Amino acid sequence: MSKLSKQDKIDIYNNWKHYHKSLSQLGREYGVRPDNLYYLIRLIDLHGLEILNKSYSSYSVEFKKTAIKRILINDEPANQVSLDLGLPSSGMIYN
Repeated sequence: MSKLSKQDKIDIYNNWKHYHKSLSQLGREYGVRPDNLYYLIRLIDLHGLEILNKSYSSYSVEFKKTAIKRILINDEPANQVSLDLGLPSSGMIYN
């Protein structure tokens, strides 16, 4: 995903929620894949716009182990675990 500013993310969310712009259309406007926008919108829906105030985090080994166990042992979808944990992108869980 290209680097979006906090304001870009807010604008994307508002355009989708209030003006019913499609993810494809927003993706073209911002140069971002629609599936990445879908993740962003779900993240904001789940955690609110405050999630965008979260700065870079260094995650503990225990945090990482818990996330991995949820996926490998509990068979939870990786994308859902990423959203639940408030990770800035779904790709982080795979890394």
